[in-house]
Amino acid sequence: MISLNRTIAYTKKWKHTFLIALLLGVLIPVLLITLEPFDNSNTFSFKYLILSGYALCIIIPLVLIHPIENYVYKIQTNRWFVINETLYITVTLFLICLFSFFYHFYAISGLTSFTAEAIWGFIKSFVVPFIPIVVPLWLYLRSKYGLIEVPLYSKGNITKTVTIVGNNKAETLTIFESDFIFAKAQQNYVDVYFKSKNGIQQQTFRNTLSNTMKQLPEAWQVHRSYLVNLDYLKTVEGNARKRFIRISETEETIPISQLYYKALNKRLSISSQELQN
Repeated sequence: MISLNRTIAYTKKWKHTFLIALLLGVLIPVLLITLEPFDNSNTFSFKYLILSGYALCIIIPLVLIHPIENYVYKIQTNRWFVINETLYITVTLFLICLFSFFYHFYAISGLTSFTAEAIWGFIKSFVVPFIPIVVPLWLYLRSKYGLIEVPLYSKGNITKTVTIVGNNKAETLTIFESDFIFAKAQQNYVDVYFKSKNGIQQQTFRNTLSNTMKQLPEAWQVHRSYLVNLDYLKTVEGNARKRFIRISETEETIPISQLYYKALNKRLSISSQELQN
């Protein structure tokens, strides 16, 4: 089962959102003209031009929602989760169906009112057949043009504290955010490693890695089982098939998946450029 709190790639740029909207917008009229789900075989004036208007029913909702999803992405410290993508697709799909519904009855059918039977007919003719075609392509395009970012954090969090809480009572740890080193998930438990006056300490919590990540806003996921504080990053080693990172303060080697490596590599390049300037 896919975790709803798993980090995934996000389509942030406007140009990619416009491109996705345009591709889906072109697809719908083509399917309508080809499949004729509304019995469009009947001839009417400017048939293809009017059917092309359905493209706007796709493009407008995608453009309207994009500033909202960008805002959510920003307040989540440039992170996008499966639950975000699920809600985004659901809400935007509802708006697309709503726009298409009114366009169909007012522009295509020329009706001034509609009945429950007409609404149900629209759902059977338009919503049910087209969702299995449009949504997988939509998700693919968002994944293709999306990316995972590793934010460049400010150094102003040295004295900022965070509290990590587990599912069991008394599982609580309050530390400076800068003292967190890394966390490792093992089944239903998460081991948190952090600096203290007595050296490196480790505390185990009954929790998931995704819930722990929410409590550590500047920790970054590099693998399905690991969170790290990138301020402790020492080296990135390995090859295209298998990569891992080493962090200071500990000898632990932490695997890094290909998707996260691309984001990390970009982040390191920007950091390097800033140091040179």
